[in-house]
Amino acid sequence: MSSLRGLLDTARSALMTHQMALNVTGHNVANVDSPGYTRQRLELGTRPGSEQRLDGIGAGVEPIALQRLRQETFDRAYRSEAAGLGMAERRDVLLRGVEAVVGEPGNPGVGVALDEFFSSWADLANEPSEESYRRAVLESGDRLASRLNQLDSQLMAQRRDMNDEVERIARQVNDKAGRIAELSRRIKASELSGQVSADLRDARDLLVDELSGLVELRAEEDATGSFRVWVGGRALVDGPQHFALNLEQSTDARGLVLTHLVWADSGRAFSPDGGELKGVLQVRDEILPARMAQLDALAANLVDQVNALHRQGRDLDGQSGLDFFDVAGRSAAGLRLSARLQDSPRKLAASLDGGVGNGEQAAAIGALAESGVAALSGRTLPEAWADLVSRSGVDAEKATADLDAQKAFVTELDNRRQSLSGVNLDEELAIMMQQEQAYNAAARVISVADGLMQTVLELV
Repeated sequence: MSSLRGLLDTARSALMTHQMALNVTGHNVANVDSPGYTRQRLELGTRPGSEQRLDGIGAGVEPIALQRLRQETFDRAYRSEAAGLGMAERRDVLLRGVEAVVGEPGNPGVGVALDEFFSSWADLANEPSEESYRRAVLESGDRLASRLNQLDSQLMAQRRDMNDEVERIARQVNDKAGRIAELSRRIKASELSGQVSADLRDARDLLVDELSGLVELRAEEDATGSFRVWVGGRALVDGPQHFALNLEQSTDARGLVLTHLVWADSGRAFSPDGGELKGVLQVRDEILPARMAQLDALAANLVDQVNALHRQGRDLDGQSGLDFFDVAGRSAAGLRLSARLQDSPRKLAASLDGGVGNGEQAAAIGALAESGVAALSGRTLPEAWADLVSRSGVDAEKATADLDAQKAFVTELDNRRQSLSGVNLDEELAIMMQQEQAYNAAARVISVADGLMQTVLELV
């Protein structure tokens, strides 16, 4: 009877263990589309027999541990490149926006306005006394100033939008860091019994993956179970504690309020090494200011070159020394016609010698379209504008190429991760069939053992 009871006990352990394994497999199937879910397996082991048994036969099977099929090296590689992808995505979006504002296909922008401006001076040179030609020069000058003002305003608006993005990303970093710290606390508390909190760990890993797209990070768990996330050279999360980023503001020379990030506990500046935040800051603080500086240089040299020649010429009243553009507006934002020229076409200095029919000075101003400017590296004013457009296009094209390459790399790394951690329905169903057969076999052993016990009892 004792051996039959041992048989029943062995079969019961198999029945319960394989039922538990079926539950794990069913959990995998149920979460096939759950973001961040890691495939689980129940590790089984032989259940030792009683020391009183002389035959040395074991007592069946028992669950050893719940395993998450995940490899830390894959996670580290993925998160490192995810930071590069986040940076490439933001750079691509933002630089495409800059290109759309600066580029001129089918759009009468600054390039067209420059051509019209110098052409109007050339036309005036042929008919220096005609009021209609004089008004055309004033209108084209005003239109050019308006185009530059508008473009500068649009670029400034983009910088403001990027500033808002910095604040948005900082809030997301703080939120995810806080949630990671809370999950770490719950995981450590729930695993005191020795069981793995697989689903809580999945939730934490998913948050770390998302955070790695925002800022470059390094995540690690030590032998005691303490989980840390490092960013910018120090811990953002340390076990159940997280360290927040604060927003500080400063005003640049243009009066634009810029947001900077500092550590809340120390006030030290935070500088990300990668991720979306790095991409936004690069465009906001480096690339876009460089393009706006080019635009201001174009406007300043336009003012200087045109005014220098206009002051030397004479208007219809024989007067000279008048600026065409307001000298206080030597920038794209401030460019405007001289107040004394507003609606005063007679004051245009088209003549060199004061003669009514002389248009030599107007011709000289018109010729600036083909005159190199030392301050613009020898380029003409239209060439300087074309260079700005070209650089903006190259910036955007390079950003897109970088994004495509990084996407392909991250996709490959994620596929490697998913080959281990992702749920494959065909594989799970095959395992489920095997577990079902083991469960049914254990039930059959119980039935046989029960029948044998009934026979023994009848003999007694």
